[in-house]
Amino acid sequence: MLFRGISTPVAFALVVIQSRFLDPEGRGRFVLVVLTVSILARLFGQLGVAVTSLSGEGDLRPLVGRALAWTALLGAGGAGVILLAGGVINAFGLRLAVIAAPALVPNILNACISGVLLGRARVRLWNVIQVVQPVATLVGLLIVVVVLGGGVDAAVGAWTISYFVTSVVALVGARDLWLPPVRARIFDGLGRRIAWLALAMGFVQIVNLIGYRVELFVLQHYKGLSAVGVYSVGMQAAEAIWLIPAAVASAVTGPVVHETEEGATRQIRSACAKGLLYTGGVAVTIGVIAPFVIPWVFGDQFRGAVRPLVLLLPGVVAYAPVTILVVYLTVRRARPRLSLYVSLIGLVVTGAMSVVLIPPYGASGAAGASAIGYAAGGLAAWLFFLNLARREDETALSSSLADARD
Repeated sequence: MLFRGISTPVAFALVVIQSRFLDPEGRGRFVLVVLTVSILARLFGQLGVAVTSLSGEGDLRPLVGRALAWTALLGAGGAGVILLAGGVINAFGLRLAVIAAPALVPNILNACISGVLLGRARVRLWNVIQVVQPVATLVGLLIVVVVLGGGVDAAVGAWTISYFVTSVVALVGARDLWLPPVRARIFDGLGRRIAWLALAMGFVQIVNLIGYRVELFVLQHYKGLSAVGVYSVGMQAAEAIWLIPAAVASAVTGPVVHETEEGATRQIRSACAKGLLYTGGVAVTIGVIAPFVIPWVFGDQFRGAVRPLVLLLPGVVAYAPVTILVVYLTVRRARPRLSLYVSLIGLVVTGAMSVVLIPPYGASGAAGASAIGYAAGGLAAWLFFLNLARREDETALSSSLADARD
């Protein structure tokens, strides 16, 4: 929680700098190109989690070596996709794509190592890795945007460099996981299993990301980049609250993997209750101060972000436990399909409501659509969790009765 306490104000400072030194249209371009990279990073970023799911108590290096090799291969292919997207998406263009594409490989690498660390319950180093990237981005933006007066290109460049800095920290800090290196047979049976499981979980992540970002593309289509820039301020301020349940999820991942089924279920329920309590309290505070703080901090040109922020908060709170529930569904029970269903429900609901609400209401309509989608996804995740937990309880009871009869 200490590291999350550091990363939260850093994330807020990043939003302030982008809003103060980039106009709404420039911020909109920044958000869309970063989103494009993030979509592929989510798709390919579950290799470490796959290693955790497939590993026993033996040497991890053969598994980690395969995962790192897949990182390089998938990252290189994904970078080409980003360049292609830059050539066809006028909202940010090829030049920004060239600057942002190199961030994909270190982004995936950081996620890979982080996934293994969580499975080993090495939360401290995991937290350090999560903090380094936003801090490095903040330092870069202060230098190239605030001091040197650079624009969107410079901001994206600083963001890209931050991932390489983070990769150095991750590789050095977790060197015992991959040194001395072993020959990585990525196309053997184990290598293919790692890749397929990672891509299955990554597909869940990408659907999840698109599900709560689809309104950006609809908003850009109907209202333009400036509307995206204004809305994104409220969006990022609201979703920063998710740092809290993410910290809770990271703390319980290791114990949940190694606990008994009853203990894992109990820990997930307790963690979700804490996540809801903390996020609810923070959301109320943000909702009260937002009308005064946003115009003062971000400037009058972003005053229109207040209403979207307030509309987003109920949905953000409702969706907060999903990060924790996914630990149980995907990592503990190896049921990534259920997490995919949660994401698909959120995507369909958000997309449908965006088409209905954005044309008449603009950024406020985007916020309303997102909040409804968050609530739908959160409800689905709870239902899946409760159903799995109930089945496990019934199985355990049946086994106990059978043993008693014997």
